[in-house]
Amino acid sequence: MARLLFLAAAIWTSAISAAPVEILPTPKKLELGKGDLTLAKCCVVTAAEAADAAQLLGERLRARIVGQAVPGCVAVTLRLDPHASFAAGLNRDQRPEAYRLTIRPGGVELVALQPEGLLRAAASLLQLLRSEAGVKRLPCLAITDWPNFRYRAASDWLVNVEVNRWAYDWGDGPQKYLARVKRKLDFCFLYKINQVWFDGLGWNVDRFPGYAAMMRECTRYARQRGIKLTFAGYGGGYGTSYQQSDIYRCGYFGQTFFNRRPYPHGPQYSCRGMGRLEVSRAYGTCLSNEGLARAKLAELKRFVAEVEPGFLYLHDIDTGDFVSSQAGWRMRCEECRRRWPSDDIDSPQGQAGAMASWYAQIRDALQPITTAGAYQARRDLTLILISPLYTAYYEKVPPDVWRRELDYFCAMSRLMGPSRNVEFGLRELFYAPGGGKKIPGLRAALDAVGNGHAPLVISFGGGDNYYSDDLLNFSGAMAHFFQGAESVCLSNGGLHEEPVQVLNAELLWSGAAQGYREEPPDEQAARDLWTRLEKGRCRPAAVFGPGRLLERICRRLWGDAAGAEMYRAYTAGGESGDGPVSRVWYSVTGDVRRLQAAALPKGMRWENLHDRWLRRLASTQEALGHARRAAGLTSDEDVAWFARCLEVGRRFGEVMVVATGLRVRPDQAERSSLLKALNDLEMYLRAEFRLEKTDLLGGDPGCWLETIEHLRE
Repeated sequence: MARLLFLAAAIWTSAISAAPVEILPTPKKLELGKGDLTLAKCCVVTAAEAADAAQLLGERLRARIVGQAVPGCVAVTLRLDPHASFAAGLNRDQRPEAYRLTIRPGGVELVALQPEGLLRAAASLLQLLRSEAGVKRLPCLAITDWPNFRYRAASDWLVNVEVNRWAYDWGDGPQKYLARVKRKLDFCFLYKINQVWFDGLGWNVDRFPGYAAMMRECTRYARQRGIKLTFAGYGGGYGTSYQQSDIYRCGYFGQTFFNRRPYPHGPQYSCRGMGRLEVSRAYGTCLSNEGLARAKLAELKRFVAEVEPGFLYLHDIDTGDFVSSQAGWRMRCEECRRRWPSDDIDSPQGQAGAMASWYAQIRDALQPITTAGAYQARRDLTLILISPLYTAYYEKVPPDVWRRELDYFCAMSRLMGPSRNVEFGLRELFYAPGGGKKIPGLRAALDAVGNGHAPLVISFGGGDNYYSDDLLNFSGAMAHFFQGAESVCLSNGGLHEEPVQVLNAELLWSGAAQGYREEPPDEQAARDLWTRLEKGRCRPAAVFGPGRLLERICRRLWGDAAGAEMYRAYTAGGESGDGPVSRVWYSVTGDVRRLQAAALPKGMRWENLHDRWLRRLASTQEALGHARRAAGLTSDEDVAWFARCLEVGRRFGEVMVVATGLRVRPDQAERSSLLKALNDLEMYLRAEFRLEKTDLLGGDPGCWLETIEHLRE
């Protein structure tokens, strides 16, 4: 069931009807005044604690930064007020970014409780700024605003969820990559996106020459804008070291630790692991091995000191649900059994106690780190602790599974003791047995413990190159189910998906898409909707129809003419799930793996796959026509790259039509045609693209020539 909300959005809508004012994400309250303020000459008036917001406004407004108002100069005043009345009643997640922006004929005032709130107020002001004949103007109005979630990862800049390939590594070298990332961080600042999936998996600061310095430059640039970059790696388990697949092409980007006692030269032994993979029990999983712990902490400390991350996403053994987590815990070694004798994972004498002890060691080792770049880990670093046990919405056993999971997270929180900036990672969850939603219930339980810990939801909902490659994935529409999470990390909003990043920002800040959100009435309806979202088969006309929010986002990003063409390019293929191909990794490589296999998975037929590639080729050709027209109407780098990548997708699509057709009906002449097409495609790629890798994998272009070789096989 979909629902249109007319709460805070009603104020915004009435304001829009009076004047062309649109801010994204939609503010909680907007009161439109009369007339405009002209900024012929202005200055930014501020104190030292608001330096970041003041500097950004000074640069964009070309205004001096001063300590007090200057006669004859329109004052843009930034002020901190920890007791501001407009924030009365807000919770701890809302207060840091709450702000009030007032624009009157006599000047501008930005008020916030904390410096980060001034950054969000500055973003709203810059969205309102208009220039006419060289004169800058602002509409007179008052905005009072705050977010629904403390941290909002509306942007996933990895090509595959939390791992694998930098989305903005376009094969044109490290300097252009770095400039592109900074441009994208400015984009995130403007739309109040304050968390980005940035790199993973691994903690190797020497991954390539200059890696640490480049990452540090990115994290500092982000931090000035109130944005935290998320870096992912293992705390134990190291699954990508031994799980061979196309997803993990280069294995693990860090040191792989093994269970050895004494560490590091003693014999290797087995401890916790994944039941289906005996080998997993050897990979740094023992929680009673003090030498192993010291070595791991040394690696993490070096990474934090050299990279200055905003988030560390620490993944352990990949046992997500309760049953597999309990089975993995029961595989522990004799020393772990002596220290934690209970087989119950939610017991303080079981896995909850063991993991709490390890997590506390990580926290205590990292929080004291400071750097010459004014980085303070205690303030600037948030730990995401995920697995074993990150839950699944489809769990059925034991019958009281959700209560046991609540007990587990609360036990860990209680045993770790007080500390802010610690989050427990979970996957997407919906309704709780007996009523209510699961994530708000977990947050209430953790708040009752009182140690400052909170949930994070990492949502794999399609458009993530894991479940689907949908360019207009709308899984963020379910974010309101995760209310109570301190952070929500959506795994769509990646390469070629800037409109989705803005749409995600709207859904995570305001809880709806300018008044529209999905409201499934029960658990089964929520699951059914989630499945449609994952597959790209839910695009409500109220958001995606002509003239609606998606098209307006495209127009504001690229101008009216180019934006209209880009909107048509993105919507090619409709809700079919067979949309345009603008990325080779996953879109093409997934089916290349099937071509290499002896047989298709159960339930799939070559005829169906061939027909799907015919549909995808048609969608790509349609999108390419619109993207090329858009590229002729704007000099925007993203538009030009999207058009070029759609051309690559079209050429690969033609190859895939022939390749899958050969599995339906072998034909020697067609096989010769396929080999010629592959040769032509390779010549085209080498002639038209630099294909210079910045990271080891080289982004999506890094797999293009490899994929041709696999197809030749």
